[in-house]
Amino acid sequence: MTKTLTRQILATTWKTKVTMTNNDELALILVAAGSSARIGFDKTGTKIKKEYLPMQGGTVLSSAAKAFLSTLDFSTVVVTFPNSDNAEDLKANREKSKEALFADDFVKNYNANFIFIPGGKTRQESVRDALEAIAEKAPDCSLVFIHDGARPFLKGETVELTYRAACEFGAAVPGLQPTETQKKIDENGFIVKHLLRSSLTAVQTPQVFKFRPILEAHRIAAESQKTFTDDTEIWDEYAAKRKDENGEAYSRVKVVLGDPENKKITYPEDLKSL
Repeated sequence: MTKTLTRQILATTWKTKVTMTNNDELALILVAAGSSARIGFDKTGTKIKKEYLPMQGGTVLSSAAKAFLSTLDFSTVVVTFPNSDNAEDLKANREKSKEALFADDFVKNYNANFIFIPGGKTRQESVRDALEAIAEKAPDCSLVFIHDGARPFLKGETVELTYRAACEFGAAVPGLQPTETQKKIDENGFIVKHLLRSSLTAVQTPQVFKFRPILEAHRIAAESQKTFTDDTEIWDEYAAKRKDENGEAYSRVKVVLGDPENKKITYPEDLKSL
């Protein structure tokens, strides 16, 4: 496969502005329950929570949310926050999450059902708990967007691309072709396979899915007690192999063109971009 052909496949675009159908009920999950372990501490010795850092008049978390809410109409927004066995700490964590999300007036005044839930032991558990919250509070949800709360540089174009692809194929994710030559190595560090960059993609978020299939896939994944790298893997393992109510098999995850600027804040040097 040529590089040009690969870009044509990934860069499936639409010239017209997004038009939601009357049947669309969208939900957004912002995953922000992590410990930000690789960011470190501020000058006072306080642990930095990267999603709560100030950015563009709001915070990293509110900036991530705003990219979605200013592009499409969402009825439900679920935010995960750090869990704690201590009731007072848990309450404080919830309040800090709310403060960070509503630091931007646009988000604060947005007409949606905002749900804040403590995260699980893993990202996979956090996403499943968020999906269950949507099932309880918004059972008519048609599509769900799952996004890293520490990925605030998202543009509306990427939201549109993943939305349109998910509407057509059932599941979508933005991805970028690696710029470096890729190799597979063994446990001792020796190259065992030479991979083609043209057939590889580094996926980002948002990862967008038809709601009911990804919910059922997460439930099955939890029962299997297997660990998955992300939600696209869970979809391909348990949803893409199943059939919908019309007897048609669900598609595998469609990759659309990602954005190099859609980076996740992970290390201290990433804070320079804020």
